[in-house]
Amino acid sequence: MSVLYRLAGQLISDLVDRNYFYLFDLEAFKTAKALNMAIPGGPKFEPLYRDMYDEDEDWNEFNDINKIIIRNQVRTEYRIAFPYLYNSRPRSVYAAKYHAPHCCYVKQDDPDLPPYVYDAVINPLPMQKADEGDDDKILDDAEDENEG
Repeated sequence: MSVLYRLAGQLISDLVDRNYFYLFDLEAFKTAKALNMAIPGGPKFEPLYRDMYDEDEDWNEFNDINKIIIRNQVRTEYRIAFPYLYNSRPRSVYAAKYHAPHCCYVKQDDPDLPPYVYDAVINPLPMQKADEGDDDKILDDAEDENEG
């Protein structure tokens, strides 16, 4: 079984960080469909709800606040990530998680390595060994400062 898993390693995704797939999961796609929006770089859907009653909206062209105050458009990502905050009629939407815990997993390339190794990708500082005589030098320097 381990040989089969190792051979299928080229087909299995290396990405285990759930933050990488933020707004590209099933809940975000369902929310985008319910709000009749398209995630940039993502799929486009047919509208889930066709608004037949336009007079039920809170504002229209006549009493639009954007004619009085000039403001920037709210990004589509914000509307999908926070549907109850940035949309006037959110129906059948999912409140997505803001983020998942940080993942520092690095896949091992060599199967012969032990499970716990010093990886230079995570620890960019070089590992150094201390000499046995370094402690004596530090103590001698401290004694010289005290005498002077």
